[in-house]
Amino acid sequence: MQIRRMTSEDMERIAAINELAWGDCTLYKLVEDRYGPIGKKGWRQKKVDEVQALLSRNPDNVIVAVEDDKVVGYASFMIDDDNQIGHVTDNAVDPEYQGRGIGTAMNKWVLDHFRNEGVRIARVSTLLHDKAARRMYEKNGFEELARTIYYSMTLANDR
Repeated sequence: MQIRRMTSEDMERIAAINELAWGDCTLYKLVEDRYGPIGKKGWRQKKVDEVQALLSRNPDNVIVAVEDDKVVGYASFMIDDDNQIGHVTDNAVDPEYQGRGIGTAMNKWVLDHFRNEGVRIARVSTLLHDKAARRMYEKNGFEELARTIYYSMTLANDR
């Protein structure tokens, strides 16, 4: 496996990985499960759009994992230089390639990059029920700092 910086040619494959990998580990899916479809796009397309916007704004802060000339995963990150904090923003692996340490390897790459850039604190957030992500982050040395509760309610009248 090779880990390298993303190129513009990787965007389509990253979008496909997003559609395959996120499952119920995104707020868009949880909202749709509770309230049904909202707006013109389904939860998968909303997540793809969100990630593509992030990748377009910060293409230098995206890496991909490649096996047999195929992008099989990606990770994105940001660095807050003023506060010396690095944030892992996304990390996804094609389900056909999960369980092989690819997410862990990408996460380690990002953490090494943070160290080389003088980052003092690395952080990441994930949903409580995303046990695979939590296991991987804890395996890489992350410790739980706080929990967030997401609340929601219906505002529209159902008639």
